[in-house]
Amino acid sequence: MSLLTTISLAQEETLSDWILAARSAGIEQTRLDEIQSRAIDRGISDQQLMQIIEPAVALAEQNLPTDMIFQKAMEGMAKGIPFQQMNPVLQNLRQNTESVVSIVDPWIGRAEVSQMMQRSGEQVNGKVFRNELLKAGSKALSQNVTTESLKHLLDAIGEEATLNRAKPSGILTAVSIFSDLPSTAEHPEASGSVIARALQSGFEADDLQKLPGAMHSAQRRSQLPSASVIEGITGQMQGGSPASQILQNLFNGNPGGGPPGGMAPGLKNRPDRGRPN
Repeated sequence: MSLLTTISLAQEETLSDWILAARSAGIEQTRLDEIQSRAIDRGISDQQLMQIIEPAVALAEQNLPTDMIFQKAMEGMAKGIPFQQMNPVLQNLRQNTESVVSIVDPWIGRAEVSQMMQRSGEQVNGKVFRNELLKAGSKALSQNVTTESLKHLLDAIGEEATLNRAKPSGILTAVSIFSDLPSTAEHPEASGSVIARALQSGFEADDLQKLPGAMHSAQRRSQLPSASVIEGITGQMQGGSPASQILQNLFNGNPGGGPPGGMAPGLKNRPDRGRPN
């Protein structure tokens, strides 16, 4: 029985009990001191602070990352968000992280993923990579990505052709930006596939960071639906265009590429084109 469970079964709980439970689960004392200090400054009661700490302890006892719990709590207190609004968000983070484990751990356990990490040239600790991937996946779920869509993304990234080009930093960024793409809400599988294709085409982490903004720009300037933007990006990748050129075309409103200065595809046949102002 975990210390958290023992506390939960006790008739009376104290903040000291929860601090002990947190330390026993591996949470650093400096982190606990920091959040206690912030709670005192913001008038958070001991009972409320215990409820803030509880999801972090629950995750730590399962060997899951807790950073996002403390970061979100510190952020909420800094903004003066009432505890009643903050607590459900923290509990949701806990639940999302627990849900992601069943997707991330089997994926990381694949032999081909281990081979990718060994040949990537990046000095990445396996535990750190796992924790960062769990946090990125939890973020995706918190922004309404389904577990099925997240699994599809990782399966697409796990294709041999993609892992042969990908690096751990790029994979972490790929999962992190998934929910930020303007196409993910309506076309999650196509969005996952285009991210995997980007990795396969040589997109590095920095390139991927720019992809959501570039796609938003392309959709706004071209006035094309997100599915057409994805189709254009895929065509450019299949044509061998480098990441820098693809991103520039997107920012210019040309998701399918084309000559510089060309009119954005979605504007060519607009009914109001040619009318006097």
